[in-house]
Amino acid sequence: MGIRAGTIVFDFDGVIVDSGADIANAVAYTLKAFGRPVLSREEITGYVGGGAEQLIRKSFKDCGEDIIKEALPFYKKYYLDNCVVETRLYDNVRETLSFFSGKNLAILTNKPEDLTYRILERLEVMKFFKLVIGPESVQRLKPDPEGLVKVLQSLGESPQNALMVGDTYTDIEVGKRAGARTCGVTYGLGDTGALAAAGPDIIIDDMGELMLHVK
Repeated sequence: MGIRAGTIVFDFDGVIVDSGADIANAVAYTLKAFGRPVLSREEITGYVGGGAEQLIRKSFKDCGEDIIKEALPFYKKYYLDNCVVETRLYDNVRETLSFFSGKNLAILTNKPEDLTYRILERLEVMKFFKLVIGPESVQRLKPDPEGLVKVLQSLGESPQNALMVGDTYTDIEVGKRAGARTCGVTYGLGDTGALAAAGPDIIIDDMGELMLHVK
């Protein structure tokens, strides 16, 4: 039995785009520029999901506020200039977005909106989305449901007719707290164990599977 949804809201990194390499490269470049130990790609991508400031704070371990305040804009500038070097759409994303083009599709992300728009345009999928909500448009980042509530209000949609799709437990928490159905994807950057433990309504291993589950 499938899920009925007139609106599908997607997380971005780890769901729509495989951006881990470019993010890790930008963080590594920043760490090196500030004379800090360069972390592995796996460790850096494990910090993705809470926004740029959290990413830098976790990567710059035990550093003071003065270093963080210098490193954060340095990272943002470098990443903005190099955000679509290795970044690609995940398998079957374009086909799935096209399949659901008759529905309201939106993105809710902790990634800055200028970066999100740039990547969507470069990968030629911006046309599928009616709305992008990033940290600039909310007071509280995910896992607070504020962003999802704002998306649904903007689109005139009820939570009961919406589906939140994400690769981390925070995305599932957002959906549940807003009253929406939830879908976890296992192919992204998030911890799959924590994702499953969050109890999404459905779990998929490939974006294309969404076409089988949602009506």
